[in-house]
Amino acid sequence: MSTKIQVTCASCFKRFEVSEQFAGKEGPCPACGKVIRIPTLDEQVNVREVAGFGGVKDASGKLVLKPIERADAKFSPVAAGIIGVALVGLFIVAFMIKGMDAADKTPLLIIGSIVIAIPLAWAGYWFLRDDELEPYGGLELWIRVGICSVCYAAIWGVYAFFIGYLELNPEDLPFLVTMVIISVAAGSFIAAGCFDIEPISGFLHYTLYLAVTILLRMTMDLPGHFTYWWQ
Repeated sequence: MSTKIQVTCASCFKRFEVSEQFAGKEGPCPACGKVIRIPTLDEQVNVREVAGFGGVKDASGKLVLKPIERADAKFSPVAAGIIGVALVGLFIVAFMIKGMDAADKTPLLIIGSIVIAIPLAWAGYWFLRDDELEPYGGLELWIRVGICSVCYAAIWGVYAFFIGYLELNPEDLPFLVTMVIISVAAGSFIAAGCFDIEPISGFLHYTLYLAVTILLRMTMDLPGHFTYWWQ
């Protein structure tokens, strides 16, 4: 049976296994393309249990370093409950202001489109993130959430600029469909870039926000033009 060699790319830190026949050779990293050198069998570090061997030791048995414990980051049920309560509160507010004039709603829509994006972007990341990668946390995570939230709100603004103030007729359907596709593609790309997730996960991340905001607009009796043809 062929022995597998553990390799970690020094550029992107992606970990993978290669056959022993590539020991000592160089080649491109399958993740980032940077040239890496495959260690030989005697250069590998053998990871052993701390209780039995006192830490991580190399092939000669010399202590190298203590193992780093990786926290199993999971989406908290408490956080899910808080987000759920916040969403219910937003729908209550949306129902209460549905009778306001459209001009008076505009500032609330701008602020609300960002406010609602923050918890949805945060929650969506924890549901869709790659478990093989170390999760973002702390200030870095909130910066990414903030950028994503502002971009999501901006997509609604651009969409409204081109679509929201037009009196659409059935013959305008191709233009409407094109704008929807562009908006969804832009949101998916932004999510994937902000949170380092797969494109399909980026699509799901953005459509979560899109679905909630469309429901809020319908609650406030606002024309969303995503549902135009059924009104």
